Amino acid sequence: MGSKITEILVSLFHLDKGDKRKNCGYFAGGLSIIVNLIISAVKFFFGMAVNSIALVADAIHSLSDVATSLIVVIGFGVSAKPPDKEHPFGHGRVEQIVSIVIACMLIVVSIEFFINGINRLQNPVPVEFRWSIVIVLTITIIAKIILSAVTFNLSKLIDSSALKADAWHHSTDAISTILVIIGFILYRFGLYYIDGVVAIIIALFIAYTGISIIFESGSILVGKAPPPQFTEDIKELALSCGGITDVHHIHVHDYGGVTEVTVHIRLRADMHLNAAHAKATEVEQCIRERIKGVEVTVHAEPAG
Repeated sequence: MGSKITEILVSLFHLDKGDKRKNCGYFAGGLSIIVNLIISAVKFFFGMAVNSIALVADAIHSLSDVATSLIVVIGFGVSAKPPDKEHPFGHGRVEQIVSIVIACMLIVVSIEFFINGINRLQNPVPVEFRWSIVIVLTITIIAKIILSAVTFNLSKLIDSSALKADAWHHSTDAISTILVIIGFILYRFGLYYIDGVVAIIIALFIAYTGISIIFESGSILVGKAPPPQFTEDIKELALSCGGITDVHHIHVHDYGGVTEVTVHIRLRADMHLNAAHAKATEVEQCIRERIKGVEVTVHAEPAG
């Protein structure tokens, strides 16, 4: 369902035209801001109406999604800047920085939720149960699940860690709301302390998500190795050009939108320099054509 909706949105708003990466980033951020402002207002209104700290915390969580989406939009604006003298490989890694900023915001929010949950656990307060609130919250969950799916699909479309982090943020909001609904149902039996327990569970889940994002994005920034299959594909493409006895020393550097690949190939020791250069150029062109978004440098060595 999420994939179909994403395809419709991409076609309807022409996201694949021009700068696809920037278009998708701006669209996902803008859509998230609108949806989360509405959801946050609804949750906060009902949370205050029934005196539920868990629901108010959930409303703040939804509002934090607005802040992260603003950061995503700004991040895509910066990452879309062309290469310059100080940044010859572009500004694509700004997306990883944006992901870490989002993760840090998640962790700060989780700490606040945890403290509020402990306070409510120690001082339980009666919470009014209403089926109408459960129905409204269920609708917000469906909206967040769809928003998360669309954002995640767009992240795969442009291979964006920032959108992936934002999609996870949407998912945590949906899950936290599900926990709030469970808490509301248990309130009917007088288990008011559940409000604090739910808030604590939400806090721990959000903190785990934030830490996971930091590790993933941080790993890319410090030079995470590509998947083994990616390296193997490069080797096979190089060997398919013929006349190459060995392919080794494959280095891959991901700069966010631009992937720099260095490959060493071994050729016959008696090959003429012009022929060796032509073969290296052939390998570069072959890899560029088969693997989109890569810049290739091939170093030729004599066999033996």
